[in-house]
Amino acid sequence: MTAPNRTPVPSAAGPAVAAAAPTGNIYDLGYRHYEGKRYGRAYAMWSLFVESFRGVWGLGRPLQAKAAPFLLAGFYALPAVIQLAFSSVLARDIAAGDAVHLFNYHNYFADFYILVFLFCVAQAPELVCRDQRYQVLPLYFTRAMGRMEYALARLASLAAALFILLLVPALALFVGDVLMQPDAFKAIGDELPKALPSIPASALMAAGLAALSLAVSSFSPRRAYSAIGIVAYILLMESIPAALYSIGTVGQDGGSTWMDKLFIFSPITSLIGGSYWFFGQTLDSADFQGTLTSAGYVWASIASVVVMTGVLMYRYRRIPA
Repeated sequence: MTAPNRTPVPSAAGPAVAAAAPTGNIYDLGYRHYEGKRYGRAYAMWSLFVESFRGVWGLGRPLQAKAAPFLLAGFYALPAVIQLAFSSVLARDIAAGDAVHLFNYHNYFADFYILVFLFCVAQAPELVCRDQRYQVLPLYFTRAMGRMEYALARLASLAAALFILLLVPALALFVGDVLMQPDAFKAIGDELPKALPSIPASALMAAGLAALSLAVSSFSPRRAYSAIGIVAYILLMESIPAALYSIGTVGQDGGSTWMDKLFIFSPITSLIGGSYWFFGQTLDSADFQGTLTSAGYVWASIASVVVMTGVLMYRYRRIPA
């Protein structure tokens, strides 16, 4: 039995084509074209900033998404609110000559920074991990917004949330200190110069923590891995300089050595020390090892913001999308 002849039969139109080239059709389904105003990149960044800011606080999401940010923010502000609530009692004790411990503007963050740190661990991965995990970044980058605009909008939203978190206790302390004085109007003028440095100090701390948290979180699409990465980075960068300084100064009488400069790599220590500079406070040797001044910590904190922001930008320039 012979095989059938599969040779194409010539036609009048010419020789047969072995395989037709793939073709496609475009159909008009009747959708209306957008004819409104196109607002550009600035408006796209603002929209993403608002959405990210709401996401940090869990607004527009289920109740469990609001639990962590609002509980941590409430616990951080609670001591200042308690001092405000008992301001009349504290004023009476102060007038009677009793020793009263009051929270101050310059060291409030140093006393309760662990709560702000946990806020960053919980909320920073929320901003950058889901978009990578569910591969929705191309939807952002195909519009007017670019990679740098996306990263900057996310960074600004977390920094704004942290700024509010840090400033609320300072406001409560200010109101409480004013209410402790017999003349409230005079007390406002006396307390305002003491409280105003809280604004730049909070801005520096918010920018530093936001840049660090997002830079570390952006390297993993998993929230758990990003949270562990933030904790590991902070613990290592706080403990290694302290350990090296202790080893390097064994048997020495003190003085300035190159070991002092290692503390500029400690993110939390640098932010706390830098915040003291805005209030004109000197660093206590019991809390700060070495000979670095508060001005040195300010420059270290600013450098950390720049470096971590650069790392975040680099990550989003290289991320596949």
